[in-house]
Parts: sequence; structure tokens; C-alpha cells
Amino acid sequence: MKQKGLGLLAVSAMLALTLSACGGKNNDEGSSASASNKPSSSASSSPSDASPSAPPAENVVLKVTGYKSGTELGAIPELNEKFMKENPNIKVEYEGMPGAQFKDFIKTRFAAGDASDVIMLHPGLSELLQYGQAGYLMDISGEPFLSNFTQAALKATTQDGKVYGIPNDMAVLGVYYNKEIFNKLGLSVPTNWDDFVADADKIKQSGTLPIAIGNNDGWMTLAALFTLAPSAVYDGHPDFDKQLNEGKATFAGTWDDMVNKWFSLNDKGYLTPKSTGVSLDQAQKAFAKGDAAMYIDGNWSLPGIKSANPNIQVGMFAMPANAAGKDVVASAAVGTTFAINKDTKVADAAKKYLAFWSQAENQKVWAKSQQSFMTINGETGDIDEAFKEIAAVVASGHSYQFLDQGWTYGGAATTEMMTSAQGVYLKAIKPAEMLTNMDKAWADAAKKK
Repeated sequence: MKQKGLGLLAVSAMLALTLSACGGKNNDEGSSASASNKPSSSASSSPSDASPSAPPAENVVLKVTGYKSGTELGAIPELNEKFMKENPNIKVEYEGMPGAQFKDFIKTRFAAGDASDVIMLHPGLSELLQYGQAGYLMDISGEPFLSNFTQAALKATTQDGKVYGIPNDMAVLGVYYNKEIFNKLGLSVPTNWDDFVADADKIKQSGTLPIAIGNNDGWMTLAALFTLAPSAVYDGHPDFDKQLNEGKATFAGTWDDMVNKWFSLNDKGYLTPKSTGVSLDQAQKAFAKGDAAMYIDGNWSLPGIKSANPNIQVGMFAMPANAAGKDVVASAAVGTTFAINKDTKVADAAKKYLAFWSQAENQKVWAKSQQSFMTINGETGDIDEAFKEIAAVVASGHSYQFLDQGWTYGGAATTEMMTSAQGVYLKAIKPAEMLTNMDKAWADAAKKK
């Protein structure tokens, strides 16, 4: 989802990057391309305390591809540099790109047999497990570093006894809000949909944009619907994913009320005008500067928000799509995973890289840079005060995984969701048509299996 997972979900700051060839067919000599040629990437090498069967050869190039770029890159450059210092014979070349772009990119690279050695993927059936089942990923179930992770987190990377990746973090999707604006208008954190809409109206009447969004690639609508669905869909249809996978349920007829709720916010002028021409970064900066009171995205966006405005007073709450008297449910799940290309020519180096990322001290650095929850046994991480409200919801057990993690053909459905949503904003199609298009994309993907 940008954790662009969310791969999902996000994963997230989605600046377009220049793509270069990935190295699933990497040889031991490798490429000497400089990391400076990759706008959002860091390069170089170093090992962890992993114990692969044999040490890597001299001058190994380990190519890593992910959907983290721009302001979402976090500690990847820092950790890659540390890894390379510990492993002077391995050079890491990281290539990052926006999440919406990454889905199609990595699918093409796998099909061409030219995927990188290590790939950041969203967990669940939409990406990681799907590619694992298709035979593209290495089964790492026998690796000792897996014991560092909680069993709950490993469920997101495991299927039929095979482990296809490491769970790097727990992510949440929610509504960022400017505490100063809320306090000035006498608003409290809304706990149901009617209160949320009433707050948005008060904010608009004050002359401030209620919600900043950027939809030049459709990601932020996906993020919004993912935050709405736990309360708006799954409360009344807890078996929706199972029925969807079995062909017994469709988006049309189940999601109608939810998508109408979301697009009604646009009709009422609560969302950024002409958002299809606005990027995620632009929306994030508008929120950070105080031009908007709310912003919908994942916990990984907090560093970018604070970088744009270190003095902002910010919090996050779970999207209250529920009716009054019912519990709000947060959208929370394993955010990013690292998997190894089954056909990599530098398997030992790749295992060292995953072992390095499995160490608690490195996971702490990564989690802090993404403001995410940790997946390491006994480690809570350093959660920002901004997440107090949504953390309480997650801790209470009222959370649901990022949607496409439970969908057999989630990639097709979410890609169509992002594309069709732009059509709805442009008044080219109606919300109901978006759902019909998603059902068709799902059916088409099922026929191709």
C-alpha cells in the first residue's frame, strides 16, 4: 500500500522516480551504478548476524526495490549504509518509486524474470503471498532470524507453512488532524460519522479546508476507503473477504453506502478541489502548513508532516465511519515486508540483508523513521504522542487489516479502485460504476489465474 504498501496498503510521499533495470539476473560482479543516480535511493553494503551457508563473493551488488520513496523513504538510506559498513563486500542499490506505480512495475519485472534480489512488498494475498504461491519468492521458513518476530506479525508473511518474507512493521491508516485548529473551533475527536461530517462543516464554515487530499494517482482515495471500510463495511459484513474470494460477494451491493459517504464529502466541498491534479506530497504539505484541518494517510507520513512544519500540533484518530453507539474500528496491519527473489544469484547476500533487518536495534531505527509499531518480540518501539488516540483503538482490539491483504485478487481490485475513483472526481462516472468496474477487474483477474 506507499508500507506505497499497503502494501498493501501502503504503502505513502509518492514522488516519481527514474526507473532503472532491476537485478533478478544479477551476477557476482554486479553493477557499479552509483546510488546518487537514483533520486530516492541509498546504496552500499554490510551484513548482520545472519549465518548463510557461505560468505558472499567479492564486490556483490545486492539490488533492492521498494515502494518507499520521497518523504516516505525514512531510514532506508541510513540502514543501507550501516549494512554496507558491516558487510564491505556487498553493495546495496535501492530503487524506490511511488506505490501506485510500483504495483504494475514489480508485476512486470517478475513476469520478465528480471525482478531485483530483495523486494519490498505489501503483505497478504494481494502481493507477498500471491507472488510466493506463484513461485517467484524464496521460502525462508528455515532461517533462524525469523524467531525475532512475533507470531502474529509472521502470519502476514506465511502461508501453508512457508514464510515468504519478514514483517518489518505494523502500520495504521487514519485521519491526521491539526489540534490547534480543532481547539480553536472547539472540536473534539469525532467518534461517529455524523459527528465527523458536522466537524468538517464547521471547519469549512471557518474558512479552512476540512480535508487535504491529492489524487493524481488515486492512492489517497484508496487510503480513505481503507480507513472507512473497517467500520462501514466489515461491522455488518464480517465475512465479506471470505465471500469475495469465493465468488459469493461483490463490491457493488456491499460497498455502495461507504463509497457514497466518501464522495459526498467531495460534493460538499470538504475535500481539496480538483484533487486529481494534486499530488500526495502537495496535500501533505497543505495540511502541514495549516491550510487544511485533516489529512488521511498512514503513520509513515508523520515524519514528512513534521519536516514540513516542526511546530505543528498533530494527532491521528481512526476514521469514525460507524453509526452513533457503535465502536469505531481502526485500519491496522503489517505494513511492509522484505522478500527474496527465488531466482536471485546472490542469495547469501540477500539472506544477510533480511537478517540485518530482523535485528531489534535496526527495526527500532526503521520503526521510528516510519512512526510505526514494531513486529519484534518484546519491543514496543518509540511511538509518537500523535498516535495516542488511534493506538488506544488498536490496543482495544478494534482493528481490521488493510483490505487487500485478505483479497485473492486485491491487486486488480485496488488498481481499478484508484483509476475509477479519479473518474468519479471528474464526474465522468458515478460511484456505483466504480464498484462495477472493480468487480469486473476482479472477475477478469480470476479468469486469468
